[in-house]
Amino acid sequence: MKLYTTEPGKYPDDKPQNTDTEYFGTGWSVKATDGKFILTYISGALQGQLETVEITKEDYALARNGKLGHDAMCTKYNVY
Repeated sequence: MKLYTTEPGKYPDDKPQNTDTEYFGTGWSVKATDGKFILTYISGALQGQLETVEITKEDYALARNGKLGHDAMCTKYNVY
């Protein structure tokens, strides 16, 4: 998954467009696939790695509606 394209000296203008099955935040997304709900995010590890964790359908819906953010999900699922 590619969140954005970088160019030296420029910041990305926009985040990817949301779809019917995926919602994008800044550096993270939630996706519904095959009956599972997945949070994907750039970790806080050195050089940042793309990490994934399965979340509940309810949390997926809250994230899509802007009522549950990345920080709250990381705390709830004990991921960083």
